[in-house]
Amino acid sequence: MTLHRLYFDESGDHTDHALDTPRRRYLALCGIIFEVSAYRQFQEAFDRLKRELFQADPDEPVVLHREDILNRRGVFKTLQNETCRASFDNRLLALLRDTPFTGLVVVVDKKAHLERLKSSLHPYHYGLAALLERYCDWLAGRRGDVMGESRGRREDTQLQAAYRAIYEGGTLFVAVSSFQLSMSSRDLKLKPKDKNVAGLQLADLLAHPARRRCLINHGVPDVQEGAFGRQLADILWQKLRQRTDGETKGWGEVLLG
Repeated sequence: MTLHRLYFDESGDHTDHALDTPRRRYLALCGIIFEVSAYRQFQEAFDRLKRELFQADPDEPVVLHREDILNRRGVFKTLQNETCRASFDNRLLALLRDTPFTGLVVVVDKKAHLERLKSSLHPYHYGLAALLERYCDWLAGRRGDVMGESRGRREDTQLQAAYRAIYEGGTLFVAVSSFQLSMSSRDLKLKPKDKNVAGLQLADLLAHPARRRCLINHGVPDVQEGAFGRQLADILWQKLRQRTDGETKGWGEVLLG
């Protein structure tokens, strides 16, 4: 049976203070679903792109991280050169267009969540449940697992517990039998950034533009896209999970209050 994997990363933070601006108010989880053979091809092309564009120690793999790229830190100093930056942008966009994957975007309005639900449920875990519900529904009896980035011992322990609670108890919208039929592991896979996982790097690159595009689509004011972020979001939205009529809201993208 073909195995699938959901890679996910976040944009924003899970804290509950200073929630009056879009930058602090909204937490996004961006998920990228790959079939294993397609992922291996993407992984090879992704690593080749990094080797050819960035001159790094051959024993130290280049790990793409959005913040380092934006600030031109470390090996990404070469992106200060406009020709190098344009080459990187164009090659990355072309690779994403040609790569078969399915996208999921969940954005949590932390302010509305706290005010309306009076819930003690961690906003990150609340978003994870919605992400897993859509992944499970997309799998539709196929088998897959889930990988996220390690965020520290305490956070990882809490996240593992949240995942296992869903696997063992289901949610309000998806029965436990559906999760256990579709998920090939009762444990969430967590890998640190330095493990150079291509799927996690892709989720990191897409999470911020995904958050902005989702907020714009749902009518949230004072949210703008940068030029390159808009191009990334355009590609992601072409690959979002969708209904048969092409609708993505509620299917591949959701804003939770």
